[in-house]
Amino acid sequence: MSIPWSQTLRALASGTAALLLASCGGHAGSSNHDILITAAKPDRLFVIDAGSRSITHEYRIPGADGWLGGIVLSPDGRIAYVLVNHMESIAGIELSSGKQVFRADLSAPGERVKCLFAFDVSPDGKELVVYENPTQLKADEYVVEEPRFAVFATNAGLEAKAARTYPAPRRVHMILSKQDGKSFYALGFELYEYAFGDGKLLEQRGIRSWDHPGHSIPDLLAVWPVTEGTGEFVTPIYSNATVPGGPAGGVPTTSLMTLDLKNGALTYQDFEPTAALIFSAVGSPVRKEAFGVYSALTKVDTAQGKLAKRVNLDHTYYAVNLSTDGSEVYIGGAMCDVGFYDAITLEKKGNLRLPGCPDQALATLRVIHHP
Repeated sequence: MSIPWSQTLRALASGTAALLLASCGGHAGSSNHDILITAAKPDRLFVIDAGSRSITHEYRIPGADGWLGGIVLSPDGRIAYVLVNHMESIAGIELSSGKQVFRADLSAPGERVKCLFAFDVSPDGKELVVYENPTQLKADEYVVEEPRFAVFATNAGLEAKAARTYPAPRRVHMILSKQDGKSFYALGFELYEYAFGDGKLLEQRGIRSWDHPGHSIPDLLAVWPVTEGTGEFVTPIYSNATVPGGPAGGVPTTSLMTLDLKNGALTYQDFEPTAALIFSAVGSPVRKEAFGVYSALTKVDTAQGKLAKRVNLDHTYYAVNLSTDGSEVYIGGAMCDVGFYDAITLEKKGNLRLPGCPDQALATLRVIHHP
């Protein structure tokens, strides 16, 4: 019998979560407990007890060089893989100890390699696939090379080298592993699916060639790979939509794009004329709702395809996530605090300011569940 990926993550993560909570006086006896992971400049990784709104661990990431980006969790919840060093390195940090257990420095003498946010761990936790943009650094010129996918063994230690590489398209900004472990999605101007083993292109379909009648070619900015609550990736996407009696060029419209990592289903749903939602979004595990954040916190009724509620925030946030029981919305990124909001009313329930007020910037806010 196959076990849904979300259940696997929760089951495997519980041991790590219990250890973190027990060692820091957290609410280990709670029937439903979330641990949040975020990062901030110049080199800090935070483990947060969502129940008590407190920091249980604060770690320093070696060689971060003042820059941190996306965060990907290992399937067992033990390791956070963090994009650091101006997009040129990925550090794997053990969450129970802060020890660096994996390191892939992508650049080499004569070649500078950037990972523009796109990387993910295979569902079995054994491999890390990274989207690489390489440039040759010659004495008198820079030569832009073709992008590639590089696959690393997660047990390769602190000097990890790619076990294999294969060609990749341009303009990819997110990688998401399919739950069967056989393939991964590369999201950019289009949605590509590649075989994990040999890098064979299995399928290509919208984004820019989307099948959404009455809509112009869309645009999106999606660099927050949050899927842990539902097994689905959700992001706002923007286009001009033709409406009866509307202007000839269409009306700027915000839709939600949803990619199901179990079966690959890709759907689009309009919900409002473009207004306040710009960056990240997340689906609810318990109700037909989605939440997005920027200068306001937005709730979308995905059953009706309409805006359900919106509240203004005191500053911009980039990252959003949801408690695993669907009761709270977590927001972070951009500045130095994490906010806690009621998922029904959008009432503010708490706020945690990170020590020293470090900049989270584009760090992904991740959730580990302790049952």
